[in-house]
Amino acid sequence: MRKVEWHWWTIGQYKEEEKWLNKKAQEGQALVSAFAVRYEFEPCAPGEYTYKIVFTDHMPGTDGRVAFEEFLAESGIEEVGRFHRWAYYRKKNDGTPFEMFNTTREELAHANKIKKLATVLLAVILLTLVMEVTAFIHRPKELFGVVLFVALMSGFVFKVYKDCVKLVKELERENRLFE
Repeated sequence: MRKVEWHWWTIGQYKEEEKWLNKKAQEGQALVSAFAVRYEFEPCAPGEYTYKIVFTDHMPGTDGRVAFEEFLAESGIEEVGRFHRWAYYRKKNDGTPFEMFNTTREELAHANKIKKLATVLLAVILLTLVMEVTAFIHRPKELFGVVLFVALMSGFVFKVYKDCVKLVKELERENRLFE
């Protein structure tokens, strides 16, 4: 019987999200579908699957993404969920580590790509907040809700950015250890 769970993660917490998914798999719950904050699980043998989450280089449906997915399928890796460029992958647990990156440096480049996205989001939302606060000064009654919403979004996006910075710093420390 399938079971749906709702869980919130930021893009900078994808490593924690992977750990959670792999813990669920160890408990006999296989992820079969993921979209944003909704996860669908079905029973499996404990530890049957391992999971990875990747911010892919290509948009869904593009030739690059299709070629990447074909390569993964040939390697025994299947996509079980997607949210824009976020993809959830699993493979049967054969006792070998499930790695999507060959080196810590590659994983660091992946994390930096995510951090750049968070930086752009933060800049856009902060610019929007400044514009809305400026407009609010002239029309406070009409724009209070908008300013409040944008301010809350700013806080959320700042948390995403902080999570990404933390992740990059951790991977930089790991990279220095292996150099």
